[in-house]
Amino acid sequence: MLSGRLWYVALALTLLAGMAIFAWTNPSYEKGFEAKWYYLLGEYDRAYDLAKEAYELDRYNRMAFTVMTQTAVARRFIDYIKEGEAYLKTIEEIADRPPISDADKIRIKMICEVMMDRYATLTPTKLTDKELVKEARAMYERFKTLHDSIFKGIS
Repeated sequence: MLSGRLWYVALALTLLAGMAIFAWTNPSYEKGFEAKWYYLLGEYDRAYDLAKEAYELDRYNRMAFTVMTQTAVARRFIDYIKEGEAYLKTIEEIADRPPISDADKIRIKMICEVMMDRYATLTPTKLTDKELVKEARAMYERFKTLHDSIFKGIS
């Protein structure tokens, strides 16, 4: 009875060791693990490139596909945040040279509306970095507050 259980434990450990050796020696999984590491470090561009390479080597590498998909989502959030910062800088430049013309007000309104609409298209997943989601939400709130304070009652 005991030797039967030991045999099953030995078989299970052998299978696990074989799976680990396969994963660490297979180029696709090796790149997949590296991509996951870069994803966890927040280096999304490098993670995406490695995950894409790993997925192209083996279409059944689900980890590579997941990392590739998640980095694409994270990059959309990063792009939104960077674009928001650039737009805020533009709005600051407009505000620094008063008086603000009607054309500039319309430009600011359009920028705010574009950023608010773009935020609605961002869809985080359970694996998306919470800090990125929080930063994007804060950026959205800045544009919403700006829009509401400047254009309250104006359509």
